[in-house]
Amino acid sequence: MLDKHIIDFNESLIGLRDFVELIDPFLNDKVEEHDQHVRPLVASALLKELLSEHSEWKEGEKEKFIAMQEKIQSQIDSKYSEETEVIFEKEESDDKKVKSFSIKIKSNDDTIADHISNVKKANKHISLLYTNSLISLLSNVEWFFSQILHYYYDQHPESAGVQKRTLTLKDLKTFGSVEDAEKYLIDVKIDEVLRGNFESWTSLLKEELGLGLGYLKEIMDELIEIYQRRNLFVHNGGVVNSIYISKVKEILRKDIQVGDKLIVEKQYLENSICKLQKAFILIGSELWKKLSPEDENRGEILGNIIYENLLHSRWDISEGLCYFSLNDSKINPVDKTIAQINYWLCKKELGQYSQISKEIKNIDYSDKKEIFQLGLFAIRSETEKIIELLPVVLESKQTNVERIEEFPILREFRNTPEYKEFKENSKFFKEENKEVITVDTTEK
Repeated sequence: MLDKHIIDFNESLIGLRDFVELIDPFLNDKVEEHDQHVRPLVASALLKELLSEHSEWKEGEKEKFIAMQEKIQSQIDSKYSEETEVIFEKEESDDKKVKSFSIKIKSNDDTIADHISNVKKANKHISLLYTNSLISLLSNVEWFFSQILHYYYDQHPESAGVQKRTLTLKDLKTFGSVEDAEKYLIDVKIDEVLRGNFESWTSLLKEELGLGLGYLKEIMDELIEIYQRRNLFVHNGGVVNSIYISKVKEILRKDIQVGDKLIVEKQYLENSICKLQKAFILIGSELWKKLSPEDENRGEILGNIIYENLLHSRWDISEGLCYFSLNDSKINPVDKTIAQINYWLCKKELGQYSQISKEIKNIDYSDKKEIFQLGLFAIRSETEKIIELLPVVLESKQTNVERIEEFPILREFRNTPEYKEFKENSKFFKEENKEVITVDTTEK
């Protein structure tokens, strides 16, 4: 079922994020452990270069930098037994502008060499973590894409064009039935699709599966760049080739030329995960809607994915999934109301409140449950009304204090003095924090 595929895909990306977050601090601690010994050497070299090259100084400024450099150098001399020389080298362009610079450290002290070597090693490990995570991300995407294609073609084999394909007699003898042969041809078809580029995937989704994919329009260029960058790491050691240059929009490859070696930074990786998570969950959801328009589970499953992303302030992903839910006529009214409130929250957090302010101002939730009214008041930042409703919501058990403390939509409200006062005086929080004291009455 497509619901299971979507859940599994979402969980695989959560797992990828968790893995990076688990390993990344450890590697960065390793860098810092050794970098703190190298940093003074670099600072000394940069200050020497500044003092030799710079000619215009404000009163007392040069003396300040000289004192700073001498202090750092004194620390270096007292720390290392062998004489240490730090050389600043720069490469200039034809117009005498600095293109690049490097710092070389010459020393007979093995301690310095070890620290420099360990910094390089740890930085390489960090680079490998991000690069391999990007490759793993695209592997997860390809797996999910193949799963939804299998799901669709198993129901609509004629769309795969298997009737027009031929098999040899030798091939036919290996199959136990016509159904087995049909499955084989579908596998061949999907394998061919996966070997294509990202643009061919979207063409197939539109032309053969009949999907609209309107939600991909704004991020299509970014998705192509992510896909092409992954290809560089898998097939070309991360070195830019003419294929990358021809496929990627110029605005996304500014100052990148053939022969340059690309890297994957943490922010780039996180952005890639977010873009692909949003795009392919929407692709899976649109196909699900096309094949099973009456299935109400869609709203609940998307709602759970949205909430998980709201907790981590991934507003863009949540906004896209909320918008899809709002335009799904078969989603349960309760799920749709939740999607509406969360959509407004995403717009507000993305700095787009002006787009919804009129709607927010005029909407009336008086006919809805208090928990939904609470969400609306939170969007409007109406603190007094939230305080008024909180006891009602908690008394009627529409939610509990744990969720009040967790709801992303109440994050702003939780920082107000009114909320702090409410917590101090509310019986609900007192009951929650009440300690159970047990007395051991066993005779000794």
